[in-house]
Amino acid sequence: MEYFVLRNHSLQRFHTFRLDVIADTIVLPITKKGMVAALRDFHDKRIVVIGNGSNMIFSQSNYDSNTVFMVTTMVDKIEITDNILYVQNGVTMNKLAWFTCENSIDGYAFCEDIPGTLGGALMMNAGQWQYTIGQYVKWIEVFDKDTLQTKTIIPDADFFRYRHSKLNDMNVIVLSIGLKIEPGEYMEILDLMLEYRRERYVKQPRQYPNGGSTFKRPKDKNGDWLFIWKLFDEVGLRGFQIGDAQVSQKHPGFIVNRGNAKVAEVQMVIAECKKRVKEKFDVDIELEWRVI
Repeated sequence: MEYFVLRNHSLQRFHTFRLDVIADTIVLPITKKGMVAALRDFHDKRIVVIGNGSNMIFSQSNYDSNTVFMVTTMVDKIEITDNILYVQNGVTMNKLAWFTCENSIDGYAFCEDIPGTLGGALMMNAGQWQYTIGQYVKWIEVFDKDTLQTKTIIPDADFFRYRHSKLNDMNVIVLSIGLKIEPGEYMEILDLMLEYRRERYVKQPRQYPNGGSTFKRPKDKNGDWLFIWKLFDEVGLRGFQIGDAQVSQKHPGFIVNRGNAKVAEVQMVIAECKKRVKEKFDVDIELEWRVI
């Protein structure tokens, strides 16, 4: 068997927010072949792929046997073949960045401190500054949940948008990705990666578990971009806390787990953030996290 199954087990170690959520079924494939086999074996269930478990939050504290959580971090092959960077869905963004640096491949330094896997990154077109992973994608191998077969997608020009990809509109699960290769200088790439990491460590809350940036950047009525942290400071949300769920003191764009936060506490903090910003600025803010 090329996958393992855990029964009635906590998801706490499998996601970055570290909430103690109990799942009836957790599947851990150890190869891409094993992942395909598991997807077929559990096709009659709701399958939730959580990868590294970042950029996500739960809507309940217990999930019964109708929901199967699939952790893909062992499906992590990465190699260069035919001038294409072949990456399986469980490869972390950090691993991708260091692999490309070591092979003097330019363009992926921004991935170094993004805390997810490639599969998840493609779903939300993860990125930093002017860079997004969608810019580099040549093809995507997916498992089609309708046909239970694999197929390859060639993205068109509008396949990826800000924090979104057309994968969300398809009944598919990412298996592997082909990425562009552009030659670069090792030391320049390394310096850039370390510069990016330092900038994020200075600004972001690293001492507490969190799910990454909580809300998408909104726009005002004129279509101009707004900063979440500025909006939150205007309405006194910095440090706002219910139980152990807190709007970060260091960077209000993050909600953190101060110890033993509960699902309900996180949901209440999110609701209060949306409410205050709507009342003060008439701006609707949307979660960047995926809600399970």
